[in-house]
Amino acid sequence: MNLSRTLSMSVIAATIAFTVSSLPAQAATLSPPVVADAYSVMLTASQAQALGVKKHYSAEFSVASATKGTPHDPWFCELTGGTGIVGQGAGRLLTSAFADFSGDWIFGVDQKIHWYANEQSAKKAYNAIVKQVKRCVGQQMGDATEVSGETTYSVPTLLTNGTKKAKDGDEFLWISSKTIDADATASFSDYEYQTVRTFGNFIQLMDIESEGVDATPFTKKQIATLDKMTDSLGDAWQAKFM
Repeated sequence: MNLSRTLSMSVIAATIAFTVSSLPAQAATLSPPVVADAYSVMLTASQAQALGVKKHYSAEFSVASATKGTPHDPWFCELTGGTGIVGQGAGRLLTSAFADFSGDWIFGVDQKIHWYANEQSAKKAYNAIVKQVKRCVGQQMGDATEVSGETTYSVPTLLTNGTKKAKDGDEFLWISSKTIDADATASFSDYEYQTVRTFGNFIQLMDIESEGVDATPFTKKQIATLDKMTDSLGDAWQAKFM
C-alpha cells in the first residue's frame, strides 16, 4: 500500500466512501446483500484505531470488479532499480481502509479481499505470491523518496519477509519494509508491514504504513495486533462466505 496513491491527503475529517463498480455477469454474486455481508466482517474504525489510526481519520470501503484481469494487482515491495514485486489479483476486490494525517506524516491501515473465480485460481495465485515475496529481502533503494527542491532521491530501505502461524494454526505470510537512512527520524521515512493469507476462493491482504517526515517505526504491539487481526478477520470472512 502506498498511502499517497491510495488515499487522498485532502480528506482530513472522518468520512466514509462507499463505492460499488458496475458488476459484469461473472461477478453477479456480489449483489447488494453480499456486499453488505462483506462490509459486516471487514476492518472497522475501532480496529484501525487499535493499530494506531487517530481520532480524526479518513475511511473508505469499496468494491471493484473487472470483466477481464483484475482491478488491482497486490503490491508487496520495490527493489533497487524500480522493480516492483506484485501478485496476480482477482477479478473482484473489496477494500476497507483507514488513514489519518495528524502531522507531516501519514499513518494508515487497510484490508483487501481478492475474490477469485474458484479455489484453484486463488491457490495458484497464492503459491506464486509465496515465491515472489521471497525477493522482498535485503537493503534496497526502493520507492521511499525524498524531494529537495527539484532533486528526488531514493532512501535506502531494508526488506524482510517470512511466515507465521496464528494460535489456531492458520498460516500467513508477512513482508516488512523499513527506512534505514541514518537521518530517517528527522527526514522522510517509510515503514510498512503486510500480511497475506488465503482460504477458499480468497486471498486476504492486510497492511499498515507510516510514511512522511518524522514517521515512526511500528511497535511490537502494533505488529502483534495486525497479526491477530489477520487471523480474526480472515476467520470472520470464512464464517460468512465459506
